[in-house]
Amino acid sequence: MPRLVLFAACEKAIVDQTTNVISLMSLLQDINVQLPPGVVPPSNAAIPMNWMIVSVWQQLPEDKGKLFEQRSTLVNHSGVTQMETPVAAFEIKTEFHRVFNQVMGLQIGEAGSRLVKCFLREKGKDWTEMGTYPISVKWVSTAPRIIQ
Repeated sequence: MPRLVLFAACEKAIVDQTTNVISLMSLLQDINVQLPPGVVPPSNAAIPMNWMIVSVWQQLPEDKGKLFEQRSTLVNHSGVTQMETPVAAFEIKTEFHRVFNQVMGLQIGEAGSRLVKCFLREKGKDWTEMGTYPISVKWVSTAPRIIQ
């Protein structure tokens, strides 16, 4: 199985076409959701936030010619899966292979920790969890502004 060398959630990833270098912009860690005092969002509330999950795999000698599949999930602290990416199928043809998953929206109806989980399998075999990335959603009360 290939080795997972990078697994992260960010607002955007840029690949320089000249140098083939990846830049991860705004790594997601703490997401502060501003709410008016006393307001608690419904449990299914979401924000229209675009973000990415980036994975970089290193090919091992036994991986040549094999087809792999990756999927990622977002699981809240209660163990409920809030999102799952489509399965990305790939064959590693160079030393490193990258998988980019664009995600639309983030559930914020429950404050607390979440884990983005990365799963990999050789096509037709069982999924193996290969890595996790933590994200915390915090509700922040916005103080009323007094305009004079």
